[in-house]
Formats: sequence, structure tokens, C-alpha cells
Amino acid sequence: MKTLLSNRWLQIALRLVVGGMFLVAAYPKVMNAAAFAMSVRGYKIIPFSLSNLFAIAVSWSELFAAVMLILGILTRKAASAIAILLVVFIAAIITVMVRGMVVDCGCFGEKGGSNTSWILIVRNVGLLAACIIVIKYNDGFASLYPWRKRAA
Repeated sequence: MKTLLSNRWLQIALRLVVGGMFLVAAYPKVMNAAAFAMSVRGYKIIPFSLSNLFAIAVSWSELFAAVMLILGILTRKAASAIAILLVVFIAAIITVMVRGMVVDCGCFGEKGGSNTSWILIVRNVGLLAACIIVIKYNDGFASLYPWRKRAA
């Protein structure tokens, strides 16, 4: 199993899929932070006064981490940042579902989101698993700045 998970081509595919998905998701949020802040408010988790700051921080974090993951710049750290974001997203979706609310997830900006559901949680858990695989097994292959390469 370790041989399969550490396969360099699988690592590149995971980096491109996760990074590409987050890049596509982050762009409309960065371009229209006000709409994303409205989605954040729908969750009713953080105070209204912090929703704008949170929306800006999350959208730019997604964008930077996605670009870094795609290009292979500090790959493990970029995958770790995305993993942290995914854990926050999963927790937020679960809290909304437990409270019986249905909100637009805000995943892909104002027009590309879907309602909170178990399918969304499964998708995010799959992305989280991909991040964990990259964090654990990436050896710096095809990276612009791998930081330190792992011994083979």
C-alpha cells in the first residue's frame, strides 16, 4: 500500500486535483468577498462583525495554498493548510446539519455552491484524505520548491 500511495504520479495527480479544485473554488470568493461573507453569515457560527474578515482570510488562504500545492512550493505545508481548511469546513457543515439548517455552502462562490448535505461532507473527507496522503508521502518530485526532499 505504501508503494501505491508514494507513487510520484499519484502524488502529482492528487496535488493537481486538490489544488485545482481549491483554485477554482477560491477565485470567485476572492473576486466577490461580499457574497462569500453572506454565505459565511448563513452558517451562524461566527459573529456577524467577524464574517467579512473571516471571508477574506479564508478565500485568500485557499487561493495561496492552492497555487502553492499545484506548483509544488512547500508542498506539504500547502497541503496542511488545505487540510486545516477542510477540517473547518467539515465541522461547519456538520454543525449546520445538526441544527437542522440548510444553507448554501458557499463552496464555489455565489453561483457554484450547493446546499449542505452528507455528500458535501463525503467530498470534503475525500479531499482531506488526499491532502493527508500528500503530506505523508510526497517526496518533492516535480516541485518548484520542495523545501526538503524525503529519502527514498
